[in-house]
Amino acid sequence: MGDDAMAMGAIEAGVKVVTGYPGTPATEILEVIAKERPDIYSEWSCNEMVATEVAMGASLANVRTLAVMKHNGTNVATDMIMHFAFTGVKGAYVLVSADDPGANSSQNEEDTRILLHTYGHLPILDPASPEEAKEMMKAAFDLSEETSSAYILRPVMRVCHARSVIEEGPSTASDREPSFENDRSRFVMSAVSEPKAGGKMRPLWRHELLNAKQAEYKEIAEKSPFNWIEKGEGRTGLVGCGIGYTYAKEALETLGLNLPVLKLGTLPLPPKKVREFLNQVDRVIVFEEIEPVVEKMLKQICYDDKLQVEVLGREFFLPAEGELNTQIVLEALDRLAVAKLPEDLKPFERPKMPIRIRTQCVGCSHRSLLNAMKEVTRKHKGIVTGDIGCHDAGSFPPIELQSTIYCMGASIPMAAGLSKSGLGRPVVAMIGDSTFFHMGLPGLVSASYNRANITVVIGDNGTTAMTGFQPHAGSGINVQEQEVPKISIEEVAKAVGATVRKVNPYNISETKKALEEAMTEEGVSVIIATAPCYLRNSKSDNLFFTPR
Repeated sequence: MGDDAMAMGAIEAGVKVVTGYPGTPATEILEVIAKERPDIYSEWSCNEMVATEVAMGASLANVRTLAVMKHNGTNVATDMIMHFAFTGVKGAYVLVSADDPGANSSQNEEDTRILLHTYGHLPILDPASPEEAKEMMKAAFDLSEETSSAYILRPVMRVCHARSVIEEGPSTASDREPSFENDRSRFVMSAVSEPKAGGKMRPLWRHELLNAKQAEYKEIAEKSPFNWIEKGEGRTGLVGCGIGYTYAKEALETLGLNLPVLKLGTLPLPPKKVREFLNQVDRVIVFEEIEPVVEKMLKQICYDDKLQVEVLGREFFLPAEGELNTQIVLEALDRLAVAKLPEDLKPFERPKMPIRIRTQCVGCSHRSLLNAMKEVTRKHKGIVTGDIGCHDAGSFPPIELQSTIYCMGASIPMAAGLSKSGLGRPVVAMIGDSTFFHMGLPGLVSASYNRANITVVIGDNGTTAMTGFQPHAGSGINVQEQEVPKISIEEVAKAVGATVRKVNPYNISETKKALEEAMTEEGVSVIIATAPCYLRNSKSDNLFFTPR
């Protein structure tokens, strides 16, 4: 699988510290490294911001580090990312930001090339296949050390979860030994005058150096083995970025066409190669996931160079949202009369299938918890704000409990906002244990500090179940399955001034009683519904009951 290939690439590159937070489609990268190489330090951090900061700390000790997350996690980590873009790194630092075009397992779809390259000015490698993802991972470590800059590896879901036969190579450890040297003018990001820059404000000086780095990144892109031109016939060319190249090549092979192709795997673009290709064609179609990032760059080059080349892509020609696929490429070529699709390749009306809504697993404690919450909150005309986790299935029929689900940790602050609006209705926030440690705690602190009248229900099943049973700060074990201190949700909630009740969610009457009491109290009331994840236990034959 692509994630395994990237893990293999990191191991072969001599990575020393690996951090991250579980999130599909990138979860398996860290899991594989932790399993295959327990001598490499790996951790599930509390959230992606912490993961990037731990990795940066290790980089300052001159060792090779890797931080792994999905696109939603990259949003969480943005503050730190925007700062180490300015400071650069010491030991090689690679950040995997895995995007999910089509939102197959995410609450949104997003193109993190915009955040990380357009805004962050960081170099990006965009793989077209698991094989290339492995090679890009290895190259990213070398390039990071060469440039003293963090490098981004940006696979999409179809690369992360694609399967391929990949040859394992030897591990080549970095010759850098752990060491630390103070360099305050570089690593103390503060609004002070910098003597090395003639008194210029330090952040402006670092920004200036980052801008100057772009020329170096372009030279690297020009020589990169991940960008190339394929000669072909005709004046219509295809530009394939990352997985878009794979779709384009498959479509050409299907149709038996030999069009010119520009394969792009880097940002920034290789300017000379791009101009060479544009001078060979009258029209190009850009296939990229998800936003028209490269398409707009090519349009800018054509405008600046006064090239009469029509550039088509996501902006007005291809679907502006969702995943690309080979069929979309075939239809695009047909629409432009570049090729005529045979009947068996033309679009067909898909049979109408019943929509299958999300549900909890059989035996899941969230089922009884959500039902208890539904009965009590509807009795009092309460509002339930939801969060990310298995329990979000309660927002769908037949329960239809949660009225909102946004991003991790949002349930508690949104509940606090509703309570302060003057609406006069009880408000309940529903959040899971792993999400509580991820981003729920700041919201709970703020709600207590600002005396919000809310009830917070924490579904504590002892694991990060939705992404595959990864441990978290309250699990008592780490990713290597070593025993570690178990952070008590109860003690944390009491420490911030909340009233706390603990219930067994399978005991519906007990749970309803706790909800009734909590919803009539002043201030923040926390209900911790504790029961192990039934699915995880069923896989280990450690069943604590047998459902009827």
